[in-house]
Amino acid sequence: VVRVGGIDVRDLTLQSLEDAVGYVTQDAHMFHDTIRANLEFGRSPQSRLSIEEAAEIAGLSVDLELFPSGYDTMVGERGITLSGGQKQRAALARALLADPKILILDDAFSSVDTETEERILRRLRSFMAERTTLLVSHRVSTLRAADRIVVLEGGRIVESGSHDELVAAAGAYAALDRRQRLEE
Repeated sequence: VVRVGGIDVRDLTLQSLEDAVGYVTQDAHMFHDTIRANLEFGRSPQSRLSIEEAAEIAGLSVDLELFPSGYDTMVGERGITLSGGQKQRAALARALLADPKILILDDAFSSVDTETEERILRRLRSFMAERTTLLVSHRVSTLRAADRIVVLEGGRIVESGSHDELVAAAGAYAALDRRQRLEE
């Protein structure tokens, strides 16, 4: 049985299930509008975060200070005026403002450097502690602090455990960790 907030998903409406999930993808979509409007899209009326707080957690606030009109800066269709990393961070801030019970980050940091990613993940920890978070990533650095890591190869689970357990097991995850640390 899969439960959301203790309720069996079969007893939920599709709309309430969709409202419970915040999803950030590798290729974030932005609308031809202001940054503020893009962040507020889908915002939960009861969101505990302000737009500024969400932008800070997502690591977007520094960039916004450099934009000519800050939050009121227009972004082109599909966010053409933003870098890939800025779009991903804006999409993360938008998901945080939706205040989801389940947060899915699907390679959501692929366009930011590892240092920026670490800063964002540090800020996200308290937010993630209050909900179920699924991190999908090829970067070991993204997954290190996860409670449980599931390693897939060819669509099958080949390993599962904490970062330390998987490194000690000396399997596929450990090899990926070793390779990525060498590349750094």
